[in-house]
Amino acid sequence: MAVTQAGVRAWPLLAVLGAGLFLVAVDATVLHVALPDLVRQLRPGAAAQVWIVAVYPLTAAPLLLPSSTLGDRFGRRRVLVTGYAVFGAASLGCALAPGVPTLLAARAALGVGGALIMPVTMALLRELFPDRRRRRAAIAVCSGIAGTGSVFGPVLGGLLVQTWGWRATFLVNPPVILAAVAAALRWLPRSPPGREPWDALSAVLAAGGVLGIAAAVGPSGGGFAAGAGAAGCVLLALFVRRQRRAATPLLDLALFRRPGVPAAAGGVLLVMSTLVGLGLLLAQYLQVVLGLSPTAAAARLLLVLGAAATGSVVAPALLERFGNPRVRTAGFALAAASLGIPAAGGLASPWWLGGALAGSGFGMALALTSSTDTLLTAAPADRAGGAAAVEKTGYELGAGLGTTAFGSLAAAVYAAHLVVPPGVPDAAARLASAGPAQAEAAAHGFAAATELLTAARTACTASVQTAAAVACGLFAVVTLVSLLRRAAV
Repeated sequence: MAVTQAGVRAWPLLAVLGAGLFLVAVDATVLHVALPDLVRQLRPGAAAQVWIVAVYPLTAAPLLLPSSTLGDRFGRRRVLVTGYAVFGAASLGCALAPGVPTLLAARAALGVGGALIMPVTMALLRELFPDRRRRRAAIAVCSGIAGTGSVFGPVLGGLLVQTWGWRATFLVNPPVILAAVAAALRWLPRSPPGREPWDALSAVLAAGGVLGIAAAVGPSGGGFAAGAGAAGCVLLALFVRRQRRAATPLLDLALFRRPGVPAAAGGVLLVMSTLVGLGLLLAQYLQVVLGLSPTAAAARLLLVLGAAATGSVVAPALLERFGNPRVRTAGFALAAASLGIPAAGGLASPWWLGGALAGSGFGMALALTSSTDTLLTAAPADRAGGAAAVEKTGYELGAGLGTTAFGSLAAAVYAAHLVVPPGVPDAAARLASAGPAQAEAAAHGFAAATELLTAARTACTASVQTAAAVACGLFAVVTLVSLLRRAAV
């Protein structure tokens, strides 16, 4: 009877675990549509604007590997509840942030909470669903919930921003988190703490190294970027050295010597960086240049996200019929061709832009699914967990690096193309130079306001075209490399 009751209780608990995963996924994309409204109120500079979005995944990514062992060391329920508490408190901090520094700190704390929630949730599924068939169904449900959260993020952000403003995008989290904490404390089983020590130093080295590299490719520039990049490389080198010498490393580096693993990890990084980085730029373009409401902009972005979801559904059958290399190459090629449309000037046409969004989303989904399958199947059974951790880290790291890389590129192109017309006050000109949303906020109260807004929209269009051209070139290169490798085999 106890086993039966535990089995019955497991499915409601799955809803509790899924709610946490849903919020973690939503917060990775919810600011894409909300960012212009946030910029109008807090008026961050170009660098801060990129970091407000990027600091969340970049904080979570390097903590996923060490967090996956925290539950084994201190008890899974305790770590999960701690993650919920950090996530809920950080959400309140974001919603109530009076300025940019506070918001950045709260977004980083949000990443810490997300990193605690994700790996422990997947580990708890093994306890709640000891039967393999039911466990596979539960894992599929949680994966679907996480994917739906990423797709639903811009839509939810658009609805909340249009009704209450950008702060509402964070206020939806605490009530759900409170309910999840109460259910977890009441129903989740306790797991005794383990005896293996937790390698806190490796966690610090990994986190610092990734953040240093991200700062180097971010929009800050100058000596700070060079110093941060050098420090990041040193910390990552120390992390690698420590993993090679550790008896139980956080990351088994031997995994990367297996055939197909480096290429698959690179494919995950490329797809996620492009999907998230360009998605952020397009969300601003649709609102500032085309004048769409947040909800209408989110609806347009659903084309790429919906196509990506469709690609994920049909990819397994294609992989079964044509094999991993062919499907991955086809996905890269379709993404390159689709991104060539906005790069060539097809941004203004809703039909051309819609086709580009749908085609790129479908192609990237094929490439991502193929890369993930290659990564997981290349590892032996006893290292499948490490491969899964590498894949999930690639997701978050790609999202963060894509935001900083494409964001810094777009900011540089925008600043180079912005021609401030005569008669614009100095304060308005400085504000407009920080980005298109700032220019929209500044274009009021003087005769040349309309000309300034037109110039900002022209510069924004150029920046998005350039970013799309760079992404198109990257996908074209990896398509060519894939074709050459297949011909050489």
